[in-house]
Amino acid sequence: MRRALPAVILMALSLAGPARGDFVEMIMVTDLREVASTAKHDNLILVLEFSSEYCGYCRKLEAQFLVPMQRNREYDDKILIRAVSLDHFETLVDFNGQSITTGEFASRYDVSLTPTLVFLNGDGVEMSEKLVGIWSEDFYGGFIDNRIDEARRKLALVATPVSVSE
Repeated sequence: MRRALPAVILMALSLAGPARGDFVEMIMVTDLREVASTAKHDNLILVLEFSSEYCGYCRKLEAQFLVPMQRNREYDDKILIRAVSLDHFETLVDFNGQSITTGEFASRYDVSLTPTLVFLNGDGVEMSEKLVGIWSEDFYGGFIDNRIDEARRKLALVATPVSVSE
């Protein structure tokens, strides 16, 4: 029985999930000018998650969808994911360089519930409909991908000059 105990412990640890060092945390945004510059330069959609420290659904969204998307190289040339915390009346640097509270910033995009995902271009303009809450976990990844695809199509239209033939 004593010999089996270490094997059982090792098996339990392996089923517990990735090691602490493997965990990818959400990157909180503090300066929107910085991420906007990257989004513009690399032609990316900025996906902002409005979250709260005590929001269990936020953690679920992050663990099941956003963190895996950050790890997936297929998204590297499409999106830049960041989180905006709505806790503690924090401030951040807005797209224009001015300081703004996260609450004021959330109000701009009509965000009142967490989690909410918004899909922006590098100028802070919404490029597709936001996702409020998390529901239908079986289809939620598809909802996110559809919003990203829509936003990228709009971004391409804005970036592509239209030629007028006479």
